Amino acid sequence: MNFLTFTWKLSLFRKILFLFLIFSIPAFAQNGRIAGQITDYETGEGIVGCNILIEGTNLGAAADLDGKFAIPSVAPGKYNLIISSIGYSKSKITEVEVVSGQTTTIKHSLKIQSFETEEVIVAAKAVNSFEAALLNQRKNSNSISDGFSAEQIKKSPDATSSDALKRVTGISVMEGKYIFVRGTSERYSGALLNNTSLASTENEKRSFAFDLLPANLIENTVIDKSFSPDKPANYAGGIVNVNTVDFPSKLTLRVSVGSSYGSNTSFENFNTYNGGSKDFLGIDDGTRGLPAKFPANLNAKRFSADEINNFARLFKNEWKPTSTKAPLNNNFMISFGDGVTLLGENFGFVSGLSYKSGFELNDIERNEFEGSGEKRFAFKGTQSKFSTLWGGLFNFSYKFNGNHKISLKNTYSHSSDDEVSVLNGAQYSDAGTEQNQTAMRFISREVYSGQVFGEHYFQSLGGLKVDWNFSNSLSKKDEPDYRRITYARDLGTDDPFSAVLGFQPNLKNGGRFYSDMNEDTKGFATNFLLPIGSSKIKFGSLLETTNREFNSRLISVIINAPGNGYTDFNLLRLPQDEIFNSENFRKNGFSIAEYANGTNNYNADQDIYAAYMQAEIPFEVFGGDFRMIGGVRYENSVQNIKSRDLSDQKDIKIKLEKGDLLPAMNLIFKLSESSNLRLSFSQTVNRPELRELAPFAYFDFATQTSVRGNENLKRAKINNLDFRGEIFPNLGEVLSAGFFYKEITDAIEKVVVTGSSLGSERTFLNSDNAKVYGVEIEGRFSLKYLTNLLNDFSVGANASWIKSEVTVKGSETTVAREGRPLQGQSPYVFNFGLYYQNISSGTDISLLYNKIGERIIEVATAYDEDIIEKPRDALDLTLSQDISDFLNIKLSYKDILSQDQIFKQGSKLARLNSRESSLSAGISYKLN
Repeated sequence: MNFLTFTWKLSLFRKILFLFLIFSIPAFAQNGRIAGQITDYETGEGIVGCNILIEGTNLGAAADLDGKFAIPSVAPGKYNLIISSIGYSKSKITEVEVVSGQTTTIKHSLKIQSFETEEVIVAAKAVNSFEAALLNQRKNSNSISDGFSAEQIKKSPDATSSDALKRVTGISVMEGKYIFVRGTSERYSGALLNNTSLASTENEKRSFAFDLLPANLIENTVIDKSFSPDKPANYAGGIVNVNTVDFPSKLTLRVSVGSSYGSNTSFENFNTYNGGSKDFLGIDDGTRGLPAKFPANLNAKRFSADEINNFARLFKNEWKPTSTKAPLNNNFMISFGDGVTLLGENFGFVSGLSYKSGFELNDIERNEFEGSGEKRFAFKGTQSKFSTLWGGLFNFSYKFNGNHKISLKNTYSHSSDDEVSVLNGAQYSDAGTEQNQTAMRFISREVYSGQVFGEHYFQSLGGLKVDWNFSNSLSKKDEPDYRRITYARDLGTDDPFSAVLGFQPNLKNGGRFYSDMNEDTKGFATNFLLPIGSSKIKFGSLLETTNREFNSRLISVIINAPGNGYTDFNLLRLPQDEIFNSENFRKNGFSIAEYANGTNNYNADQDIYAAYMQAEIPFEVFGGDFRMIGGVRYENSVQNIKSRDLSDQKDIKIKLEKGDLLPAMNLIFKLSESSNLRLSFSQTVNRPELRELAPFAYFDFATQTSVRGNENLKRAKINNLDFRGEIFPNLGEVLSAGFFYKEITDAIEKVVVTGSSLGSERTFLNSDNAKVYGVEIEGRFSLKYLTNLLNDFSVGANASWIKSEVTVKGSETTVAREGRPLQGQSPYVFNFGLYYQNISSGTDISLLYNKIGERIIEVATAYDEDIIEKPRDALDLTLSQDISDFLNIKLSYKDILSQDQIFKQGSKLARLNSRESSLSAGISYKLN
């Protein structure tokens, strides 16, 4: 990959863009504008058609479907706003200041009109905090929820949604991308983008990799922890809804560029190899693909030995890594949006592009043990990884007649990891050998999500609100030419190393593995909301269909059988860059073979039909204000999987159909204007995933283990109980504490099957039952209450204490166990943040800390010792400084402690990955 050429092009682009921005500044108008949102005081919902008038003028606006409004071209000065709507008390906001070239943002609530008709007069308070808006949304939500905003992301070094999610109460992240909510694994978490389902990014499970979503394209993310009937029900821990950047009501422009330095990597020796011309984008240009003339199936017909050797010579001889110096990491982002008048109506759009590339060099250790506890193998080495993450969005919205809105949202994201691993150690099983292993692996993932939304308000139909959406989510995972080669010699000798090759194909030894996965999810949903007095009835439906296709091939170098002449074993001692030269594929040399296993390819589909009805009813008990949201959701799921048997001779078809009626009740007691008590009960489900049902074994080349599906898997059913108390004392502040309890019948887990070692085979089992329960607390406060010296300081912290108990009956292949934690569950999750914000100087400083407790990575069924990931402390520091109204610089020191990631099996070290600190600097330009 030519990094110098790309860096020069990026540098030139930055210079041209900078000059354009500087010269464009004076061109913008000098008037200001007033914009904001008017909401219902009780529910937090936008008030449709609300009138906002500047007192003493003819300037004003009507609120749209979301209660949002904008009054453009207002001369600088101070004004009073008159806000009125039928059924609500009139309100006046005084001393609203308009500044030249800026937007004054107002967020205000109206109360239902009572017999008292006096006008409510309040002083203006500009709302410029996305975090405060998100907390207000949470306060008025129908369900128990947590989340984070774009403002919180800006105060951290977080680059992806998974980075940001780990700072949310009760959330932990596995492998840097999979989300565990309240101690339940990623299979028990739902993933939505703009309220629509996301396609899975993984071959063998339905799981979304949240590191695919760039953080700077996110407006906010909300995690619903209690179920309501208008949401999908296939989750237990929580459902994560990521919302992309919303439409602006005026011209906005954002540009940022930055670089970072890795303490272990930057300017150090870094292993790589000759890739393709598009590697800087994480796209393989065909360099790693199968040769054009290579047959679709090497086993389909009886090719002669000479024909097979000719096929072998088509492959590029790229087996030895080369060393280079790792440069700095780079990133940039640009977004542009505007709100204009089109055909006399409001039209808004926003577009954005984000790119990030990085180099990472880690020391690694890999150990595995026999059932007796003796070492099976032990290796140490390094892993060099070049990663890219880029994506874009284009969203637009058209509002007409004041009561209707059509929106289109498009989001695309692409990530890649290009890894070179070099390991040295020993294989102790059998006679025992000293080994050197090299692996080169390239994986790219991409996801597209497109949604068309319609929102309609019908005053003539009693205030009926109708919304609908059509969504399409496409995901693709591509892994071309994963190569591994092993050299070995007898332990304790000075013999020369020889390549380990056999008569059968094997990925570890001269193997080239190719795989690709494509998933397509389409959905159509409708929702109807009808107010009846002070109550509301909501009902709707969902039709969602998912299709997945997975294909894989393993082509491996082998030694020749007697029929093709015995291999000259001197060839096995050739170095990596010579051993597989084209002239060595011959009689008395090497040949190739394809791993024949029909189960490594499959097609699957799933159809979900859902309908729901819920009611929202406010009522009083002994003078206390209550709100109940209750209802039921019906979901019917039909799953099909099609594959072939091991010999690739016979079709295998599996079908699972199940319908569930799932009730939910959320009760909210409003203690005061700023505090709530919440109680929730619901039932949800967790269905077996498409590949987990197939009753055959397939080989997982990533983990080098055999994985067997289980056609007897049942869908898990979950009873959920939640209680939370919450106080929102001031803007941007919160104190909450809660308890949750979940009882899972037929919990599904991936387990290690009995055998000669823990590395033999994995399968999927239903545990008899499982319980998950815990306590969550959160607080965000200004420190100004302590002393005036701390006016600009605030703190935020959250903690979760979680316990789970799984009961497994003993059998011929499993050991009976009671009280074992769920796979992936941490006993605690803790986050702390200390913040300094001086608005007058434009200075923001954040110190962030994160820690999770130890968790089971792999469950042992025949041994007492599971594989455990140990806790580590993560500490980050960020400084953001405005240097003008348009420019900002940001400095970050990420993972200051850089503690190793350690996995233990009992007291024995199973795996180790070193971690590095990084220093980053960036500059951003904004115009709004």
